[in-house]
Amino acid sequence: MASPLAIHIGNKLDTDTLASLADFICGDEKSRFPIYRSSYYLTRFFQNLNIDATHDGSTRKVWVLAVLKQLQPSDIEKVILRLVDPREYKGVNDNFKQANQSMNEILIIDNLAVGFENVRPFIKRAEPLKLEGPEIVKTTAKDEAEFLSRQFGDDIKIEELGFDSVITSYLQRRVDEVQACPKNKVPLGTIFLLGSTLEGILLAVALKDLAKYMKSKTAPKDKAGAVKKIYEWRLAELIDVAHEVDDLKLDVKKFSHVLRDFRNYIHPFHQMSHSFNPDQHTVDICWQVFKAAFYQLKVRQK
Repeated sequence: MASPLAIHIGNKLDTDTLASLADFICGDEKSRFPIYRSSYYLTRFFQNLNIDATHDGSTRKVWVLAVLKQLQPSDIEKVILRLVDPREYKGVNDNFKQANQSMNEILIIDNLAVGFENVRPFIKRAEPLKLEGPEIVKTTAKDEAEFLSRQFGDDIKIEELGFDSVITSYLQRRVDEVQACPKNKVPLGTIFLLGSTLEGILLAVALKDLAKYMKSKTAPKDKAGAVKKIYEWRLAELIDVAHEVDDLKLDVKKFSHVLRDFRNYIHPFHQMSHSFNPDQHTVDICWQVFKAAFYQLKVRQK
């Protein structure tokens, strides 16, 4: 018997959602998608769903995305449900759990999620997300209050981090620009600029001590198990490795992920699906994260 929460996809999904599904099917990003599918297995995946598609030897993701764009919503449903079906992973194991988590992260843009009736998956409406919830902010109110009470100076000089003059000038202009943003006027712009500038700073720190970062246990790896090139690392990965090598303390690591989560709302549909409307308090948290990270990194670079 079908779950009363089960729904059908009525319209075609957002293009970014389809692109993420194509990534999922190809499985190149091992940290998010549990199964890598070569040309033969891409064809087999679709044909097992009674979808007439045979890989033509072209770039895998480009081909998969083209196939998905041509499918009707009913066939997209079949693709989604198969990707989170325990039978695809030979039971409820770590691969299955990873697939379920990644799928819900993808579908949230379209206000959708996957649920389960016993062990059979179905599609449902996504539950409203709260900024205090575990999906977004993995910290307590007490943690937040304590973190915000710390005092950091506003005079941020990127040159104190010891980077080369070129990247220093670009990063400093970003800091100057975000400091010039009028309070309560451009919260989204402030958050996006802080997040991207922190990413630039962490990348520059990693480049200064590349061997240490590349040898860390949490360094992201590709499907072959090799550490990714440093310029391919995402902000989340830079944060985690910076903490492992002791460039960032645990508190700043946790709250840096908060800033990263907020920064991800740069996609308007993602923002809409989460009903994310930042206020000055949100901006204050992000500024505090940025300043705390800067001062911890400055101490470590001396």
